[in-house]
Amino acid sequence: MLKISQKTEYAMRAMVELAIRRDADPQALVPARALAEAQQIPLRFLEQQLGALHKAGLVESFRGGGGGCRLARDPVAITVANVVDAVEGALYPMNCLNDADHDCFQDARCGLQELWGDVHVAIRRVFEQTSIADLAERHQRMAKPPVWAPSELIRPRV
Repeated sequence: MLKISQKTEYAMRAMVELAIRRDADPQALVPARALAEAQQIPLRFLEQQLGALHKAGLVESFRGGGGGCRLARDPVAITVANVVDAVEGALYPMNCLNDADHDCFQDARCGLQELWGDVHVAIRRVFEQTSIADLAERHQRMAKPPVWAPSELIRPRV
């Protein structure tokens, strides 16, 4: 099955964290170390992903004292597809869908190739329709601890 790489996972988590922090102050810079700690991502690995996101124009970064990074655009305007493309490049469920890879002896004559094309289109659609703002909202909703009424915390003794 299609498996998303750890570098994409870390890039997505960093983007979600930046989107959440942007709500408090859109101009604030977040040090990479703070992102790494908040999302439990190894700092060196995160720095590589931030570099790819910066190169793709998704993150702005500033060096020096008081430096850090922030989203380059509104999180509503950044899609999961943008992040995946920045970190992975083109992502296909099977190599036969990649224009640069035609090693299969059944290339363009295989009934499975159409299936893999359908899978690719479905995944791509989800990636293109899901924004970083959507993911940040989901994250914040899921991160809220349950609220318990005092009566629910008191259990009768048996």
